[in-house]
Amino acid sequence: MARVEVKGPNSRRVVELRRLIGRVGANSAEIVLEGERTVGEALDAGLRLITVIVPESSVIVPESSVISPKSTGDEFAGSTLRRLDDAVEILVLRDRAFERLAPSVTPQPMLAVALRPQARVPAFLDENDFAIVLVGVADPGNVGTLIRVADATGAACVVVVGGADPWRPKAVRSSAGSVLRVPVVRGSDVQTSLSQLRAAGAKIVATDVREGIPHHSGVLNGPLAIVLGSESHGLDRAVDSLVDVWVRIDMVGNAESLNVAMAGALLAYEASRSASSG
Repeated sequence: MARVEVKGPNSRRVVELRRLIGRVGANSAEIVLEGERTVGEALDAGLRLITVIVPESSVIVPESSVISPKSTGDEFAGSTLRRLDDAVEILVLRDRAFERLAPSVTPQPMLAVALRPQARVPAFLDENDFAIVLVGVADPGNVGTLIRVADATGAACVVVVGGADPWRPKAVRSSAGSVLRVPVVRGSDVQTSLSQLRAAGAKIVATDVREGIPHHSGVLNGPLAIVLGSESHGLDRAVDSLVDVWVRIDMVGNAESLNVAMAGALLAYEASRSASSG
């Protein structure tokens, strides 16, 4: 294991990381992961980690404040650090420096910088496959929840066009690790993404609050792509020419509409049920 020194907030490397984390976005080559469980799942998924950062209070640091290059890893409180190879930079930060670096208000005691995973729309979808397409979904919590739904229902992939970056820390947390298991494709625009899915054999199904066929009427049979729009405006009807079928979720009560994550969950489970029933 590489030599690790305890660093304060003014360390050159900590300043560099603060700048990197502050500018991580949809076009960045790197992503930031929070929490030992998430970092462990990233290792399970084969992600390439660049740097792992932990607060001083989570490790047992010798009086010299230096962990020997020949360390067995026993100094570390968590088991995840023991799984890292020598190519991964490990930083132990003073607790306050770690809190200032972490992107969340109440950070978990581990951060990691990793290379952003790359995924593509499948070239072919089997008859029971379905994809979830998010167009302009702005809340990273909703994006993460829908990726979790995709994982739970066996979706082939999630395509994200515009809206929140699926690799923002809040989206990763909301996905509960599913973003590390489901292929997540960052689409350049709606037309290209839906054309790729249609070429793979998908029927394009979009949602509308009032118009369309009831979602439980048997239309959600694969291969298909379920297209969901933004929280505030839904889908622009300009995409009408790209859509094969419009569906609606009927509501008995007085609610005008459902949260996009809740609506997506109902549609994905119906598609999954249709696939399992043949």
